[in-house]
Amino acid sequence: MNFISLLSPAPCRISWREPRVWLVPMLALAGMAVLVASDTNRSLFLVLNSLGTLASDALWENLTVLGGTLAGLTLLAPLIGRRPDILWSLALAAILATLWVHGLKDPIGILRPPAVLPPELLHVIGPAHHYGSFPSGHATTIFTVAGILSLYLRQSALTWLLVAAALLIGFSRIAVGVHWPLDVLGGAFGGWLSAVFGTLLAQHWRWGISRPGKWILGLALAACALALLISPDIHYPDAIMLQRALALICLLPVLLPAFTRK
Repeated sequence: MNFISLLSPAPCRISWREPRVWLVPMLALAGMAVLVASDTNRSLFLVLNSLGTLASDALWENLTVLGGTLAGLTLLAPLIGRRPDILWSLALAAILATLWVHGLKDPIGILRPPAVLPPELLHVIGPAHHYGSFPSGHATTIFTVAGILSLYLRQSALTWLLVAAALLIGFSRIAVGVHWPLDVLGGAFGGWLSAVFGTLLAQHWRWGISRPGKWILGLALAACALALLISPDIHYPDAIMLQRALALICLLPVLLPAFTRK
């Protein structure tokens, strides 16, 4: 059984009765409300950041890069030429996710942990960013990808494996010391809803599954994978090999047919 066989062959149909559509963003929203009402965002960060030191820095570096834009998009590169409907949903969801992240980061202007906490209280891995804390772009990216895949799965029960993986990558942003728990929950909320509404838009605007649309989306996604291969995120040096391996693994299913075709 391969990854693509887990996806439903039929076009996705969004039903708000299905928990996989609404449960993740609602839980994220509830979590944000609790953190704000109880004023525990900072104290929870300190606990979780400290727990992160129980694992190696290299582990968190490798997990956190998977939430980067290039890596997140590259994860779906094997679908090029196979599932243009999913890639079209992803493209529209990515636009919505970008608006969510950049529409809030500067206007809200929440400072990141390294900007407000004494260095001896936190463990930072990689660059100590100071500005643009809410929402987490990495968490938004990985929850957008997880949301898209969840909506197209044959078995909705597998959704929770995707959610667990996305949560672990989101947690890595706390472990590397650059995001509050509130930021990660905000990314989960916005990312999952971007996936839902991107898929809804894709159902009504079908350009992405036209012949030109397929080519443009495929080339754009392949370009993301190539960019990750050639220019990985060097701020996390222990994760450079993983990024390049991910790019190669995700590109191979696309490139091999071209070289083996007679």
